[in-house]
Amino acid sequence: MRLSRFFIDSDLQESQSLYLPPHLVNYVINVLRLKSGAEIILFNGQLNNQQSGEFSARLIDVSRRKVLVQVNKFISKDIESPLKLHLFQGISHSERMDFSIQKSVELGVNSITPVFTQRSNNRKLNSKQLDKKQRHWQGVADSACEQSGRTTRVPVNPAIKPSEIKTFNSELNILLVPGAAQTLKDLAHLQPTSINVFIGPEGGLNSEEIETAGVYGYLGIRLGPRILRTETAGLSALSIMQLLWGDLAS
Repeated sequence: MRLSRFFIDSDLQESQSLYLPPHLVNYVINVLRLKSGAEIILFNGQLNNQQSGEFSARLIDVSRRKVLVQVNKFISKDIESPLKLHLFQGISHSERMDFSIQKSVELGVNSITPVFTQRSNNRKLNSKQLDKKQRHWQGVADSACEQSGRTTRVPVNPAIKPSEIKTFNSELNILLVPGAAQTLKDLAHLQPTSINVFIGPEGGLNSEEIETAGVYGYLGIRLGPRILRTETAGLSALSIMQLLWGDLAS
């Protein structure tokens, strides 16, 4: 039976006892309906003696408002792709943005940076609203790490403007553009170990944003003859990259 996995944003060590944070208490009790004695997995995205991994654990006291956990054995585990992928995702509507973050984490991206574009619908949010959005997006990423078995946390960075992509370095910079001259298949002979990939929101990037990315070394790539939605484009591009240079189908 597959054990439930939970991300804990704190230090973990063998033989430790700790209370789960409130949002996990609700999930454990009201969604999973786990009882005292149930075995679970905890991870915090940190190295343990220079090793990636997770901890086996057991629920030792489940009450209405608190869940006490006994941390047991550290289990060495590393399923990270050798390909370092940084996704720059044009901010799209709520469900599509969540989907893009969730699936990109499942496909092995190492970092996600939302981008305010001309066609994004969140450009007028104040700082408090932006902080709330980022916390939500980070929660989506953490849940995807839990589900996919990853032991490394994927950070969702603060949202940036298109011009700020120049501050992030990578061996290969890719911009998805319908009608571009090249495809990912044309780049198969390359051997990048790190890639920045920029994907527009619904409606895509405008001509100025495409030109700006080109100035900063982003290579325009098309995925095929059809126009894909932003969440489909990201899912397709990341899958192809992991197949060509990462660990998909390995």
